[in-house]
Amino acid sequence: MGAARAARAQVTAPPKAELFPDPSKFAYGLYTEGALGAVTVLGAAGSHLTPGWALGLTAGYDLTHWLALEARGVGSTHTTSFSDAPQDGELLQLYHLMGALRFNVRYRFLILSGDGTAGVVHTSTNVLASVGLNTRRTSVAYGGGLGVDYHTLSRHFAFGVHAGLQHIVGLAQSNALTTTAGVRYTF
Repeated sequence: MGAARAARAQVTAPPKAELFPDPSKFAYGLYTEGALGAVTVLGAAGSHLTPGWALGLTAGYDLTHWLALEARGVGSTHTTSFSDAPQDGELLQLYHLMGALRFNVRYRFLILSGDGTAGVVHTSTNVLASVGLNTRRTSVAYGGGLGVDYHTLSRHFAFGVHAGLQHIVGLAQSNALTTTAGVRYTF
């Protein structure tokens, strides 16, 4: 029998904590997103509508890691501004119902996205029609947007910001700039 040798541990340091989420572990597929922000109308109708608070809801499905289909709804409340006219100071809501095709580029925990949208925008009243700015209460709208999402260490949650511009045909050929911050949950 020989002399006993001293035992040595194979692990010399504890494992380091994970600082960034592993993109391969992110949940993909069906998701919902709630958003809060503002809608600013630009163009002929924009000079008569104040920017309004917006509340939005999105349901989507990741077709691949870089492509998703979405259905979006955004509602916003605005106040009219017509000096010395009976339409001054009236409340008006805009309801956006849009479909979107979203393209994603993922880098670690960040998701950069661009999208194209098409749908309709409905006005709650005919106050703009009474001054010739709205030819119909429901109008075709189309546009696009950009966004950035931060994926948390939880595989299901992401937080992000989004800005989109839609051209509203029936609202005196005006545009709506929608800026929101939201939270996404992927099932």
